[in-house]
Amino acid sequence: MSTDAGVLLSARGLSAAAGGRTLFERLDVEVSRGRLVLVVGPNGAGKTTLLRILLGLQAPRAGSVVRAAGTRVGYVPQLDPGDDGLPFPALSVVLQGFPGVVAGRARVRAAVDALARAGFGPPPSRRYDRLSGGERRRVLLARALAPSPDLLALDEPLANLDAAGERDTAERIAHEAHRRGVGVVCVSHATSVLEREADAVVRVGGGA
Repeated sequence: MSTDAGVLLSARGLSAAAGGRTLFERLDVEVSRGRLVLVVGPNGAGKTTLLRILLGLQAPRAGSVVRAAGTRVGYVPQLDPGDDGLPFPALSVVLQGFPGVVAGRARVRAAVDALARAGFGPPPSRRYDRLSGGERRRVLLARALAPSPDLLALDEPLANLDAAGERDTAERIAHEAHRRGVGVVCVSHATSVLEREADAVVRVGGGA
């Protein structure tokens, strides 16, 4: 791990394979407080695999990942195209981001604030399963933001948004990093929008 106190996650020499095919080799990634790291590459290059390795959800073929002790992580996975959604109010979905089952007033206020920060329009009682794909992305982003994470890991957070929605959400993600001091690592195909906001870009190549 770097001696820099602001470093939340440090990965060195990461390699991964799938189906007998090498996805990437000897990748280094470092995510610090207040910085937005963008992961880009073609379909099948291993961007989601890299994110899962950084989060400890998958083991690399080689290399190591070290996370600062006590780091709180907010994670937005890819939206499953076949997912019909949860039959709950958007606010209830955001509250799932908190540990435990008690939803006190402070948590409800934090969840409502997170929905606003993610750009989700009121009311928070709107049912998740009746939202558009872009609105669901905003709710999932809010769920990750609500518990005030140190590290935010986002997999295609701009999916299903129109051009204006992409710009708005990219700016909101950058705000979390640059104004609120969250470390952000983000996988996205919307590179023209997010590269303007990113502090560092990790390029994953070799995919089909």
